[in-house]
Amino acid sequence: MDTVVSLDGICYLFETQAGKTRLKVLSETTPTTDTVPVGINLPHAWLITRKDGTPLFAIRPDECERPFRIMTAEQLYAEKIQWFEPLADNYRELIWNNPDAKTAGSQAYGAYKHHSWQSIIEFAIVDRFSLSFHSDLPGDWKSSKSGGNGYLMVMVGGTPYWTDAIGQIPFSVDTFKMYCEELGDENSAIDRTVQTGIEWGDGMVGGKQDKSNEYDNFMILRAALWAAENHQIRKTSREIRQRGGSFKKTIIEVVYTPASSARLEKPISQESLNRHGHWKR
Repeated sequence: MDTVVSLDGICYLFETQAGKTRLKVLSETTPTTDTVPVGINLPHAWLITRKDGTPLFAIRPDECERPFRIMTAEQLYAEKIQWFEPLADNYRELIWNNPDAKTAGSQAYGAYKHHSWQSIIEFAIVDRFSLSFHSDLPGDWKSSKSGGNGYLMVMVGGTPYWTDAIGQIPFSVDTFKMYCEELGDENSAIDRTVQTGIEWGDGMVGGKQDKSNEYDNFMILRAALWAAENHQIRKTSREIRQRGGSFKKTIIEVVYTPASSARLEKPISQESLNRHGHWKR
């Protein structure tokens, strides 16, 4: 199988055979007297493939890194590289995405669990107990059949993501709503959601905190900001009657009011990071 990959205005031909992918370079015939070696124009890119060698996407390495590599998605994940949060650690720019990933039945398509932002929202707005977000429980989007379904990567809106990154969204939305009901203030709820994400960094009660600048904290903040724009806090006063008298109690209700998915789709801005990025303090 041959795949044409356009990088920096140049089309490169990659050949996949027996689970291995190689860059094909056309040779030129020169006179026998020509002793000057012909240079090979290698792309300044890392090509990411499936285990079977199918090209999936390409990212731009840092200047201090090897300029050209062909590696599997599993290898990239092990190196903690990401391409969707520019202000987070280990960011590399996404410079090519295999168009075949949009065609059902293709090898590239099968590398991902495919979702829309709306399908993720529909999962995230369901009220759940906090413990349900533990691994393999109903709130664990990564493993849920209606979520990541155990895939390493998901395709959302035409962009690939690590499944565990998108898996932070339902936890964050549910946690935001919980703190809104408790505190009655959206900004305070955003901050408490981020702090809770830090405290539950390894997913265990009393476990190790995650104050890293990695993508999981960014995705929690993304989702909390989205939740703030797509929910309303409604406060009502009720009179509670008891033996010997009565008193007024404020009832706080958090209501889903769909507005836009933009906050989920866009990376965290420097302004939002400065305001809510508690892991950097």
